[in-house]
Amino acid sequence: MFNGLVNKKSWYLLLFGLVVGGAAAWLVFGNTDVAGVFDILQHDTDMTLTLVAATTYGLFFLGKALRWRYLLEPVLEISSLRLLPYVLIGYAGNVLLPFQAGEAGRGYLLSKHHEIGTAAALSGIALEKLLDFFALLLLLIWALIAMDAPSPLAEQLGLSLAGILTFAALCLIALLLEPKATAGIIDRALSCGPQNVASWLAPKLHDAIRGLMALRQTSLILKLVVTSLATWMLMLITLYLTINAVQLEVPLAVAILVLVLAAVGLALPTSPGFIGTLQAAFVLGMVPFGTEQEGAVAASLLYQFLTTLPPLAVGLICLAFLKRGF
Repeated sequence: MFNGLVNKKSWYLLLFGLVVGGAAAWLVFGNTDVAGVFDILQHDTDMTLTLVAATTYGLFFLGKALRWRYLLEPVLEISSLRLLPYVLIGYAGNVLLPFQAGEAGRGYLLSKHHEIGTAAALSGIALEKLLDFFALLLLLIWALIAMDAPSPLAEQLGLSLAGILTFAALCLIALLLEPKATAGIIDRALSCGPQNVASWLAPKLHDAIRGLMALRQTSLILKLVVTSLATWMLMLITLYLTINAVQLEVPLAVAILVLVLAAVGLALPTSPGFIGTLQAAFVLGMVPFGTEQEGAVAASLLYQFLTTLPPLAVGLICLAFLKRGF
Protein backbone atom coordinates (compact mmCIF):
# COMPACT_ATOMS: atom_id res chain seq x y z
CA MET A 1 0.00 0.00 0.00
CA PHE A 2 2.65 2.49 1.05
CA ASN A 3 4.66 1.88 -2.13
CA GLY A 4 1.66 2.96 -4.19
CA LEU A 5 1.26 6.15 -2.21
CA VAL A 6 4.88 7.23 -2.28
CA ASN A 7 5.90 8.91 -5.55
CA LYS A 8 8.22 11.77 -6.42
CA LYS A 9 5.71 14.36 -5.20
CA SER A 10 5.25 12.44 -1.95
CA TRP A 11 9.00 12.52 -1.35
CA TYR A 12 8.96 16.30 -1.76
CA LEU A 13 6.08 16.55 0.72
CA LEU A 14 7.89 14.24 3.11
CA LEU A 15 11.00 16.41 2.85
CA PHE A 16 8.91 19.52 3.46
CA GLY A 17 7.31 17.81 6.45
CA LEU A 18 10.72 16.98 7.85
CA VAL A 19 11.72 20.63 7.52
CA VAL A 20 8.50 21.81 9.22
CA GLY A 21 8.73 19.22 11.99
CA GLY A 22 12.44 19.84 12.46
CA ALA A 23 11.91 23.60 12.69
CA ALA A 24 9.10 23.13 15.23
CA ALA A 25 11.24 20.73 17.28
CA TRP A 26 14.20 23.15 17.17
CA LEU A 27 12.04 26.07 18.34
CA VAL A 28 10.49 24.03 21.15
CA PHE A 29 13.49 22.11 22.44
CA GLY A 30 15.84 25.07 21.94
CA ASN A 31 13.94 26.92 24.66
CA THR A 32 13.33 23.94 26.92
CA ASP A 33 15.32 22.36 29.74
CA VAL A 34 15.50 18.89 28.19
CA ALA A 35 16.96 17.38 31.37
CA GLY A 36 13.95 18.73 33.27
CA VAL A 37 11.59 17.17 30.74
CA PHE A 38 13.11 13.71 31.15
CA ASP A 39 13.17 14.13 34.92
CA ILE A 40 9.40 14.68 34.82
CA LEU A 41 8.89 11.64 32.61
CA GLN A 42 11.11 9.46 34.78
CA HIS A 43 9.89 10.43 38.24
CA ASP A 44 6.45 12.03 37.92
CA THR A 45 4.64 9.83 35.41
CA ASP A 46 1.56 8.09 36.81
CA MET A 47 1.51 4.68 35.11
CA THR A 48 -2.09 3.97 36.13
CA LEU A 49 -3.37 7.07 34.35
CA THR A 50 -1.12 6.25 31.41
CA LEU A 51 -2.66 2.79 31.06
CA VAL A 52 -6.18 4.24 31.32
CA ALA A 53 -5.27 6.77 28.60
CA ALA A 54 -3.99 3.94 26.41
CA THR A 55 -7.30 2.11 26.91
CA THR A 56 -9.42 5.11 25.94
CA TYR A 57 -7.22 5.57 22.88
CA GLY A 58 -7.91 1.99 21.84
CA LEU A 59 -11.64 2.72 22.17
CA PHE A 60 -11.09 5.73 19.89
CA PHE A 61 -10.13 3.39 17.04
CA LEU A 62 -13.16 1.21 17.69
CA GLY A 63 -15.30 4.34 17.43
CA LYS A 64 -13.69 5.24 14.09
CA ALA A 65 -14.37 1.74 12.76
CA LEU A 66 -18.02 1.91 13.89
CA ARG A 67 -18.53 5.29 12.23
CA TRP A 68 -16.96 4.03 9.01
CA ARG A 69 -19.34 1.06 9.04
CA TYR A 70 -22.28 3.46 9.21
CA LEU A 71 -20.90 5.48 6.31
CA LEU A 72 -20.45 2.35 4.19
CA GLU A 73 -23.90 0.88 4.88
CA PRO A 74 -25.48 1.92 1.54
CA VAL A 75 -22.70 0.31 -0.52
CA LEU A 76 -21.12 -2.39 1.65
CA GLU A 77 -22.25 -4.65 4.49
CA ILE A 78 -19.26 -5.15 6.79
CA SER A 79 -18.74 -5.31 10.54
CA SER A 80 -16.80 -2.79 12.58
CA LEU A 81 -14.30 -5.43 13.65
CA ARG A 82 -13.55 -6.24 10.02
CA LEU A 83 -12.96 -2.54 9.38
CA LEU A 84 -10.73 -2.05 12.42
CA PRO A 85 -7.55 -3.44 10.76
CA TYR A 86 -8.03 -1.04 7.82
CA VAL A 87 -8.42 1.88 10.25
CA LEU A 88 -5.20 0.90 12.04
CA ILE A 89 -3.35 0.45 8.74
CA GLY A 90 -4.52 3.89 7.67
CA TYR A 91 -3.26 5.40 10.90
CA ALA A 92 0.10 3.70 10.44
CA GLY A 93 0.26 5.39 7.04
CA ASN A 94 -0.57 8.74 8.65
CA VAL A 95 2.33 8.32 11.06
CA LEU A 96 4.79 7.53 8.28
CA LEU A 97 3.53 9.68 5.38
CA PRO A 98 2.63 13.37 5.00
CA PHE A 99 -0.85 14.87 4.59
CA GLN A 100 -2.47 11.85 6.29
CA ALA A 101 -1.97 9.76 3.16
CA GLY A 102 -2.84 6.66 5.16
CA GLU A 103 -6.51 7.66 5.04
CA ALA A 104 -6.53 7.31 1.26
CA GLY A 105 -4.57 4.09 1.67
CA ARG A 106 -7.19 2.41 3.83
CA GLY A 107 -9.93 3.31 1.36
CA TYR A 108 -7.85 1.91 -1.48
CA LEU A 109 -7.14 -1.31 0.44
CA LEU A 110 -10.80 -1.77 1.33
CA SER A 111 -11.81 -1.48 -2.32
CA LYS A 112 -9.22 -4.12 -3.26
CA HIS A 113 -10.44 -6.67 -0.73
CA HIS A 114 -14.20 -6.02 -0.81
CA GLU A 115 -16.86 -5.31 -3.42
CA ILE A 116 -16.82 -1.53 -3.26
CA GLY A 117 -15.51 1.07 -5.66
CA THR A 118 -12.46 3.07 -4.65
CA ALA A 119 -14.32 6.35 -5.12
CA ALA A 120 -17.18 5.21 -2.88
CA ALA A 121 -14.75 4.14 -0.17
CA LEU A 122 -12.84 7.41 -0.40
CA SER A 123 -16.00 9.53 -0.38
CA GLY A 124 -16.91 8.02 2.97
CA ILE A 125 -13.49 8.91 4.33
CA ALA A 126 -13.85 12.47 2.98
CA LEU A 127 -17.16 12.69 4.81
CA GLU A 128 -15.39 11.48 7.96
CA LYS A 129 -13.14 14.53 7.71
CA LEU A 130 -16.17 16.81 7.48
CA LEU A 131 -17.65 15.16 10.58
CA ASP A 132 -14.30 15.56 12.34
CA PHE A 133 -14.31 19.28 11.54
CA PHE A 134 -17.84 19.49 12.94
CA ALA A 135 -16.91 17.70 16.18
CA LEU A 136 -13.73 19.73 16.65
CA LEU A 137 -15.58 22.97 16.02
CA LEU A 138 -18.15 22.13 18.69
CA LEU A 139 -15.38 21.26 21.14
CA LEU A 140 -13.55 24.49 20.32
CA ILE A 141 -16.71 26.57 20.83
CA TRP A 142 -17.15 24.84 24.18
CA ALA A 143 -13.56 25.69 25.11
CA LEU A 144 -13.87 29.33 24.03
CA ILE A 145 -17.02 29.74 26.12
CA ALA A 146 -15.32 28.13 29.13
CA MET A 147 -12.15 30.26 28.88
CA ASP A 148 -12.13 33.54 30.81
CA ALA A 149 -9.79 35.09 28.26
CA PRO A 150 -9.58 33.15 24.99
CA SER A 151 -6.26 33.52 23.23
CA PRO A 152 -6.19 35.29 19.83
CA LEU A 153 -4.85 32.08 18.30
CA ALA A 154 -7.86 30.13 19.57
CA GLU A 155 -10.30 32.73 18.25
CA GLN A 156 -8.62 32.84 14.83
CA LEU A 157 -8.57 29.05 14.65
CA GLY A 158 -12.24 28.87 15.56
CA LEU A 159 -13.20 31.34 12.82
CA SER A 160 -11.12 29.46 10.23
CA LEU A 161 -12.66 26.11 11.12
CA ALA A 162 -16.14 27.63 11.08
CA GLY A 163 -15.60 29.02 7.58
CA ILE A 164 -14.27 25.75 6.19
CA LEU A 165 -17.03 23.73 7.83
CA THR A 166 -19.77 26.08 6.60
CA PHE A 167 -18.55 25.91 2.99
CA ALA A 168 -18.23 22.10 3.09
CA ALA A 169 -21.64 21.74 4.74
CA LEU A 170 -23.34 23.92 2.09
CA CYS A 171 -21.78 21.86 -0.71
CA LEU A 172 -22.87 18.63 0.98
CA ILE A 173 -26.43 19.88 1.55
CA ALA A 174 -26.72 20.85 -2.13
CA LEU A 175 -25.49 17.40 -3.12
CA LEU A 176 -27.92 15.57 -0.82
CA LEU A 177 -30.92 17.67 -1.84
CA GLU A 178 -30.29 17.41 -5.58
CA PRO A 179 -28.01 14.43 -6.33
CA LYS A 180 -29.19 14.13 -9.94
CA ALA A 181 -28.71 17.84 -10.57
CA THR A 182 -25.27 17.65 -8.98
CA ALA A 183 -24.34 14.70 -11.18
CA GLY A 184 -25.58 16.63 -14.21
CA ILE A 185 -23.45 19.65 -13.29
CA ILE A 186 -20.43 17.38 -12.92
CA ASP A 187 -21.07 15.79 -16.32
CA ARG A 188 -21.45 19.16 -18.03
CA ALA A 189 -18.28 20.45 -16.40
CA LEU A 190 -16.34 17.37 -17.46
CA SER A 191 -17.66 17.59 -21.02
CA CYS A 192 -15.73 20.87 -21.39
CA GLY A 193 -12.45 19.05 -20.92
CA PRO A 194 -10.66 16.18 -22.67
CA GLN A 195 -12.97 13.26 -23.45
CA ASN A 196 -10.60 10.64 -22.09
CA VAL A 197 -10.44 12.47 -18.74
CA ALA A 198 -14.23 12.79 -18.62
CA SER A 199 -14.81 9.11 -19.41
CA TRP A 200 -12.34 8.09 -16.68
CA LEU A 201 -13.40 10.57 -14.00
CA ALA A 202 -17.19 10.70 -14.41
CA PRO A 203 -17.92 7.12 -13.24
CA LYS A 204 -15.70 7.63 -10.20
CA LEU A 205 -17.46 10.85 -9.22
CA HIS A 206 -20.87 9.22 -9.68
CA ASP A 207 -19.67 6.34 -7.52
CA ALA A 208 -18.57 8.83 -4.88
CA ILE A 209 -21.97 10.54 -4.93
CA ARG A 210 -23.64 7.17 -4.46
CA GLY A 211 -21.42 6.57 -1.46
CA LEU A 212 -22.62 9.82 0.14
CA MET A 213 -26.32 9.04 -0.22
CA ALA A 214 -26.23 7.46 3.23
CA LEU A 215 -26.71 10.93 4.64
CA ARG A 216 -30.20 11.16 3.24
CA GLN A 217 -31.32 8.87 6.08
CA THR A 218 -32.12 10.83 9.24
CA SER A 219 -31.43 7.90 11.55
CA LEU A 220 -28.02 7.39 9.99
CA ILE A 221 -27.14 11.07 10.35
CA LEU A 222 -27.91 10.78 14.06
CA LYS A 223 -25.66 7.73 14.38
CA LEU A 224 -22.83 9.54 12.58
CA VAL A 225 -23.11 12.65 14.73
CA VAL A 226 -23.21 10.64 17.96
CA THR A 227 -20.27 8.41 17.02
CA SER A 228 -18.23 11.41 15.81
CA LEU A 229 -18.74 13.29 19.06
CA ALA A 230 -18.10 10.16 21.14
CA THR A 231 -14.93 9.39 19.19
CA TRP A 232 -13.47 12.84 19.71
CA MET A 233 -14.47 12.82 23.35
CA LEU A 234 -12.43 9.63 23.72
CA MET A 235 -9.49 11.37 22.09
CA LEU A 236 -9.95 14.35 24.42
CA ILE A 237 -10.08 12.06 27.46
CA THR A 238 -6.87 10.37 26.27
CA LEU A 239 -5.10 13.70 25.97
CA TYR A 240 -6.47 15.00 29.29
CA LEU A 241 -5.43 11.84 31.14
CA THR A 242 -1.97 12.06 29.58
CA ILE A 243 -1.54 15.63 30.81
CA ASN A 244 -2.62 14.57 34.30
CA ALA A 245 -0.32 11.53 34.13
CA VAL A 246 2.70 13.87 34.32
CA GLN A 247 1.25 15.63 37.37
CA LEU A 248 -0.09 18.66 35.50
CA GLU A 249 -3.48 20.17 36.17
CA VAL A 250 -5.08 22.23 33.42
CA PRO A 251 -8.70 23.20 32.73
CA LEU A 252 -10.52 20.96 30.30
CA ALA A 253 -10.84 23.94 27.94
CA VAL A 254 -7.04 24.11 27.64
CA ALA A 255 -6.91 20.40 26.80
CA ILE A 256 -9.48 21.02 24.06
CA LEU A 257 -7.36 23.83 22.65
CA VAL A 258 -4.32 21.53 22.59
CA LEU A 259 -6.39 18.83 20.86
CA VAL A 260 -7.57 21.24 18.16
CA LEU A 261 -4.06 22.62 17.62
CA ALA A 262 -2.70 19.08 17.34
CA ALA A 263 -5.42 18.06 14.85
CA VAL A 264 -4.76 21.09 12.66
CA GLY A 265 -1.00 20.58 12.84
CA LEU A 266 -1.24 16.90 11.92
CA ALA A 267 -3.30 17.76 8.85
CA LEU A 268 -0.30 19.66 7.46
CA PRO A 269 2.93 18.17 6.09
CA THR A 270 4.87 17.00 9.13
CA SER A 271 7.71 14.71 10.06
CA PRO A 272 7.10 10.97 10.59
CA GLY A 273 5.65 10.36 14.02
CA PHE A 274 4.53 14.01 14.18
CA ILE A 275 7.80 14.91 15.92
CA GLY A 276 7.98 18.63 16.56
CA THR A 277 4.41 19.34 15.50
CA LEU A 278 2.87 17.77 18.59
CA GLN A 279 5.37 19.50 20.86
CA ALA A 280 4.47 22.85 19.30
CA ALA A 281 0.74 22.17 19.79
CA PHE A 282 1.18 21.40 23.48
CA VAL A 283 3.42 24.39 24.10
CA LEU A 284 1.18 26.83 22.21
CA GLY A 285 -1.93 25.48 23.90
CA MET A 286 -0.66 25.11 27.50
CA VAL A 287 2.13 27.59 28.21
CA PRO A 288 -0.01 30.76 27.72
CA PHE A 289 -2.32 29.42 30.45
CA GLY A 290 0.37 28.97 33.10
CA THR A 291 1.96 25.57 32.42
CA GLU A 292 5.74 25.40 32.55
CA GLN A 293 7.24 24.62 29.14
CA GLU A 294 9.08 21.53 30.46
CA GLY A 295 5.79 20.12 31.71
CA ALA A 296 4.03 20.79 28.40
CA VAL A 297 6.84 19.12 26.44
CA ALA A 298 6.86 16.13 28.83
CA ALA A 299 3.09 15.71 28.34
CA SER A 300 3.52 15.94 24.56
CA LEU A 301 6.19 13.22 24.51
CA LEU A 302 4.09 10.84 26.61
CA TYR A 303 1.06 11.54 24.43
CA GLN A 304 3.19 11.05 21.33
CA PHE A 305 4.40 7.68 22.56
CA LEU A 306 0.86 6.49 23.34
CA THR A 307 -0.70 7.71 20.10
CA THR A 308 1.97 6.74 17.58
CA LEU A 309 4.10 3.73 18.49
CA PRO A 310 1.45 1.16 19.62
CA PRO A 311 -1.03 1.86 16.77
CA LEU A 312 1.85 2.05 14.27
CA ALA A 313 3.08 -1.40 15.32
CA VAL A 314 -0.43 -2.90 15.27
CA GLY A 315 -1.21 -1.26 11.92
CA LEU A 316 1.90 -2.69 10.28
CA ILE A 317 1.07 -6.14 11.68
CA CYS A 318 -2.45 -5.84 10.25
CA LEU A 319 -0.98 -4.86 6.86
CA ALA A 320 1.26 -7.94 6.91
CA PHE A 321 -1.71 -10.21 7.67
CA LEU A 322 -3.80 -8.49 5.00
CA LYS A 323 -1.17 -9.23 2.37
CA ARG A 324 -1.36 -12.90 3.40
CA GLY A 325 -5.08 -13.02 2.81
CA PHE A 326 -6.45 -11.74 6.14
